[in-house]
Amino acid sequence: MKIDQSKPCVIYMKGKSEATRDDTDIGLEFRQESYFFYLTGIDEPNFQVIIDIQEDKIYLIAPNDISNEDDVIWKGPKINMTELLERYDVDEILAESEISQLLAKLNPTTVYVLKNKTQYINAFNLISSGNLRFDIDNQQLLRAMDEARLTKFQWEIEMIRQAAQGSSEAHVALMQQCQPGMTEAHLAALFRWSCALNGIYKQAYLPIVASGPRASILHHAPRYDQHIPTNSLVLVDAGGEKLCYGSDITRTFPVQGVFSTEARVVYSIVLKMQKVVLSRLKPGVYWEDMQQLAIEVLCKELVRIGILVGDINLLIEQNVPCAFYYHGLGHTLGLDVHDVGGKDTLSDNPQFLLGRPLETNMVLTVEPGLYFNESMLSIWTEYPGYQDFFNLDILDQYRSIGGVRIEDTVVITQDGYENLTKAPKEIDEIEAIMKKYTPTC
Repeated sequence: MKIDQSKPCVIYMKGKSEATRDDTDIGLEFRQESYFFYLTGIDEPNFQVIIDIQEDKIYLIAPNDISNEDDVIWKGPKINMTELLERYDVDEILAESEISQLLAKLNPTTVYVLKNKTQYINAFNLISSGNLRFDIDNQQLLRAMDEARLTKFQWEIEMIRQAAQGSSEAHVALMQQCQPGMTEAHLAALFRWSCALNGIYKQAYLPIVASGPRASILHHAPRYDQHIPTNSLVLVDAGGEKLCYGSDITRTFPVQGVFSTEARVVYSIVLKMQKVVLSRLKPGVYWEDMQQLAIEVLCKELVRIGILVGDINLLIEQNVPCAFYYHGLGHTLGLDVHDVGGKDTLSDNPQFLLGRPLETNMVLTVEPGLYFNESMLSIWTEYPGYQDFFNLDILDQYRSIGGVRIEDTVVITQDGYENLTKAPKEIDEIEAIMKKYTPTC
């Protein structure tokens, strides 16, 4: 971020506002906007911050009703200005009504805001309300913060580690208690409850619980009327968060505690994909190369078991493995589940993960999958010129599997990686856990 520090300039950011559920007086679960939390550490609603870059001073702007006595009977006593100053590492605290006076005193030539409509409008409103004159730059701050957030401090890694540990325990609880006939919504609720028992009280995203054919739907939403079929696989993609830092874990297991022959084959392929990628992870590696490596492993295995037919290089060149694996290998993770630089679609942003080598203290997910989605398979197997790539008789033996995904959260270290996910993923480990708790059916 290039700034002419000979001229007065400030950073302005507004945190997330409090919201209530429709026709109630009760607030929705609050979760701070990630960039604001990164800059301030404040996980409370309705705050703003102004940073005087030239003088290196931080001004925290508290909501006007911070000391509203009428709220005491409804929400309890609020924190006062002195307590706020002690809690947060800032130089001064002002009320929201004092923003115009503060900016008039600082008299900045430029105000840096994030590149989004809300922050820009907020800054423009400041100009209008105080008859102030300054330029608004909504380009540089986002790039600077994205670069800063891409590699993590040790305390950030520790928060992610704790979130992953509590979430791993919750995944084990689901393996232990899952039974045929349960609803997917039941398992989703059980995951949240188990996370809370392990000190993880918020979810990084709503749990994905998908069983049988629904496991091939990447973002399937569990419903109370969707029961887990007998002899099916259950895919659970879920992770809690600790102090706004998330985890992202997927495990797939057999509802009755033992993998069928076909399920064992499919699961072993996905596990091999992940292990091969993990064995290569270290600083300097390009994520795009890891994605290609996972596809190569998948293609070879699908040819080996007879689902795909033909030359492996030709199959990959024609993107045939995409019939079974249609998402990215993973993404960065931190304050956002799909964190800065790690979006799953192509981008012209220079911070995009595929365009740069891995670095120490980057946190990533590694999540290969193999799916038998009927809609996707129909497109590929019926596409002109592609029919000969598929052995439909063998493919039919695996269609009922639905899908398998195995996802771990890892941090890149100086000479490799550390796996922050502790939930078991070996077949014998999963079956041993489930054998102990699954009743005989």
